[in-house]
Amino acid sequence: MNISHVDRVQAFRYLRLPSEPDAHFLEMADVCEKQLLSMISPKYVYRIFPIVQTENGISGGGLLLRGNDIANHLKGCSQVIFLCATLSAGADRAIRQSSASDILSGMITDTMANAVIEQVCDNAEQEIFATLPSHYFTWRFSAGYGDFPLDTQADFLKVLNAEKRLGVTLSESDLLIPTKTVTAVIGVSETPISKGKKGCAICNLSEKCPYRAKGVHCHD
Repeated sequence: MNISHVDRVQAFRYLRLPSEPDAHFLEMADVCEKQLLSMISPKYVYRIFPIVQTENGISGGGLLLRGNDIANHLKGCSQVIFLCATLSAGADRAIRQSSASDILSGMITDTMANAVIEQVCDNAEQEIFATLPSHYFTWRFSAGYGDFPLDTQADFLKVLNAEKRLGVTLSESDLLIPTKTVTAVIGVSETPISKGKKGCAICNLSEKCPYRAKGVHCHD
């Protein structure tokens, strides 16, 4: 997958800039963007499974999806999409290199990488949805949201064979490696469905979020 530019509106939003960026900042951003895009290898894998009701809850591809929030998220859906997208280890290297030369450059590169992985996921969704015309979809729901356990990640990656196909692994605390990697569950239905809660309504950090304190959000 080719990403030709960074969504700077989103990237600068992550930085919580106190004012409009000046010329010097924009010059730094140009350098960071060029370096980041030259070092990353955006890619993704996905699989689609029928949703199965079991005694212990719902499952897809043999993976039990634990928690009330993921069950509500998939209510009314007949299939589930498992998606894993990554910028590869190149993003981590770009952030380290930028940080080594200048703290602000490191911060800019990091937030740009956050914006780019969202762009990859959005592009992946468009391509996936095109294979399922006349269907309806939920938004992306990741392990760690609400009561959907973070330790689901290990089995999730196995189902997608993500280590072999993408080079994605987990740390001992179930964090994704490379760091600019996203896993998500998307519900599929033949009839219109409620999108359900999103963003602040489901986020475990909402009570201490710096964005909410300023009256803004980290995502649209």
